[in-house]
Amino acid sequence: MALPTKIVNPETGEEIVFDESASTEERLVWDEVRPAHIEPPPVHYHPDTEERFEVSEGRLVVEIDGEVHQIGADEEVVIPPATPHVSYTEAESARFRRAVTPSGQWRAFLTARFAAVHAVGELSGVTGLLQTVLLVRAYPNVVVPAQPPRALQRVMFPILAVVARIVGLKSHHQYPRDVTGAREERSPETTP
Repeated sequence: MALPTKIVNPETGEEIVFDESASTEERLVWDEVRPAHIEPPPVHYHPDTEERFEVSEGRLVVEIDGEVHQIGADEEVVIPPATPHVSYTEAESARFRRAVTPSGQWRAFLTARFAAVHAVGELSGVTGLLQTVLLVRAYPNVVVPAQPPRALQRVMFPILAVVARIVGLKSHHQYPRDVTGAREERSPETTP
């Protein structure tokens, strides 16, 4: 299955454009736009992945192991594997480049996350918790919530996954082909 090059979160306005020319089997690179005041995800970590943020415009806040870093234009931060962190914006939007090594299932995870938002709405509240549990279980080597403790996650998440499926949620949604955040250009031959 071919994954889209550009994905958009319809609830927050976040945009990701995968840089296929800079990405390899070992490293995935993408450009991201995050509007101001986006609610941060829970603190999490990536078991085997190094993550790099390089800000080109605006300001990105990155908390690493509880330490707050304000990353401005032409600055970068690297997060080692298995390090609890979270990134978000405050009063300023941010445009930045992200790279993860190894690439693993990152592109599929990010696409699945944005596809879930298209299908069920913003990943908040009970529905968001249940949908997030399905995503975390489908991509265990990509992202792990820092809380609750991993031992408790191993007990709770399978039960929550069953509840999620009972209420009609699923771990994979098709990303809408005609949704890219901007109207796609059509060649003259395909214009209706």
